[in-house]
Amino acid sequence: MNVLFLNPPFHPRYSRSQRSPAVIKSGVIYYPIWLAYATGVLESHGFRVRLIDAPAAGYDLDYVLSEAESFQPRLIVIDTSTPSIHADIQTAIALKERLPKAFILLVGPHVSALPEASLQMSSSIDAVARGEYDYTVRDLAQSLDGGGELSAVLGLSYRDKDGTIIHRVGFL
Repeated sequence: MNVLFLNPPFHPRYSRSQRSPAVIKSGVIYYPIWLAYATGVLESHGFRVRLIDAPAAGYDLDYVLSEAESFQPRLIVIDTSTPSIHADIQTAIALKERLPKAFILLVGPHVSALPEASLQMSSSIDAVARGEYDYTVRDLAQSLDGGGELSAVLGLSYRDKDGTIIHRVGFL
């Protein structure tokens, strides 16, 4: 199964991973360390992974969409931050339109603090991983790959079949 990890495009030189996410002035963009951890965990469990750091590489949404279509991920993990949340949601919507069978997962401090509000921003968002998410993403990927239930994935917030938002307590 292919899994795409995405630090989505926003403003040029935008750093989500620093202490206070912002457009950097110094020229130093922090690499997406938490996305990298989760990428490594999934890679070590046999998944085909790709990590795209769009702000650092200067990639726009069209480029990201093209790369995603080429890679055909079953799971797309999108990093978020409070200043960029609306743009992050728009990226998720665009990815879901191009790859409707892909499972869209949001991660990061904003969605960890506001999982229900984040899920309500768009029906294109399938779930939110709260807190430290590397093993939540691993368990989700294994569940999606093996036909398991979302209810077994700790640290996940998602909509069940009737639209009720479920929060699975887990890794924090």
